[in-house]
Amino acid sequence: MILYQGKTFEIVFCEWCQEFPGQCIISCSKEALSDLSNEDWIELGKLERELERVCKKVFKATMFNFACLMNNAYRDHKTPHVHFQFIPRYQDRVVILGHTYIDRHFGYNMWKWALSKFKAQKDIFTKEEKLQMYNMMKAEIENDL
Repeated sequence: MILYQGKTFEIVFCEWCQEFPGQCIISCSKEALSDLSNEDWIELGKLERELERVCKKVFKATMFNFACLMNNAYRDHKTPHVHFQFIPRYQDRVVILGHTYIDRHFGYNMWKWALSKFKAQKDIFTKEEKLQMYNMMKAEIENDL
């Protein structure tokens, strides 16, 4: 679900998984980081800053992980494209849409736990609640960008 379409980048809300409320991907069609122009880097910074502002306001996020990991494209024999994972993190319990959310591994790399079904963070939101989260973020982004 597209939250925002910019000149080079788009922000995609990860409706398939809100393991970390507000999780998004900032994506473009360029194949390598070295293909990004100075203007592209400026746009990327603006969008990352905007997502931080939105997630602090809407979900009370504490801090953010921002990662560019493009290995899967090569593994899956697809053309790579530049994309960044935007992962809000939460030091304290927060209540979002009536759910008490706890970031069980705050302070640790999220991927350390991702492969363990026993230690992985759980996605506690229904499809309808994820749509509500998307709409909350979209309304806030549209007010500012």
